[in-house]
Amino acid sequence: MIRRDRTHYITVIFWVGLILTLSTPGETCTLFGAIGNAVEGGGVLIGKTRDRSEPFEQVFIEIQPKEGFRYRGIATQGRSVSSGINEKGLVVVSGAASNVERKGEKVTPPGKILSRASCVEDVLQMLPKGEIKGPVHFLVADRHKIVLIEAAGKGHYGTEIKESGVLYHTNHFVLESMKKWNPKVGSSSKARYDRIEALMTHGPYTKEAFIAMTRDHEHGPGDLSICRHREEKSRKLDRTISAAVYSLSKGGTPEVWFTLGQPCQSNFEKHESSLTRLRREDRET
Repeated sequence: MIRRDRTHYITVIFWVGLILTLSTPGETCTLFGAIGNAVEGGGVLIGKTRDRSEPFEQVFIEIQPKEGFRYRGIATQGRSVSSGINEKGLVVVSGAASNVERKGEKVTPPGKILSRASCVEDVLQMLPKGEIKGPVHFLVADRHKIVLIEAAGKGHYGTEIKESGVLYHTNHFVLESMKKWNPKVGSSSKARYDRIEALMTHGPYTKEAFIAMTRDHEHGPGDLSICRHREEKSRKLDRTISAAVYSLSKGGTPEVWFTLGQPCQSNFEKHESSLTRLRREDRET
């Protein structure tokens, strides 16, 4: 079932588990999060830009897997979400480990985590069981914790957890135990990492500040800026094709602010992610 409503997003309900088996193609991006004292008024903020070379159509979708939790997020038509939030208030955003060769193992998509985990601790328990396959990076959050996950594949992973403070990432391994998995560090990944690191020293942060970061043109606008641009005729370089900011307040309804286009050229739409309420209404009808 597909329908459009006032907020101009597409809702897709899948009663089969097919979408959970589809891996998101390799994509570069910038991930950043803040929690506790690093957020104005407390709570959690998670931001993500999505960069691709192909002009894929982006949609904001809702997914009900055959088994597991319902979730919403940004996806390319026909594939799993690249960032999302589930009915338990768990946020998962992903980024490619773009310089590491994949050797036949399918990378775990965010949708698989969103359908199975209700909190950060659930996600951490998936790691030693081999249920998160890399090479891939994740930033995961609930109302109490945010965690950076770097997965190199074949059971190799590293994590950093914060209950107050900031975490950020681009596309190369940065945790000390994981740096050995970098065959090289790309110039764009390094420039964007250095820039987001500089921006994440000026908290406490607001939703507006996080949206502004997705539009940042330092070192550009071009391939080295967080909001990435390329020459119109070029197909070799990525550009930013969507962005999202997830807000988990201390007691309110989770909110998603997203744009399905170049962040600096598009307006962000607000969506209240009241999935628990929607699921209850579905049962009653």
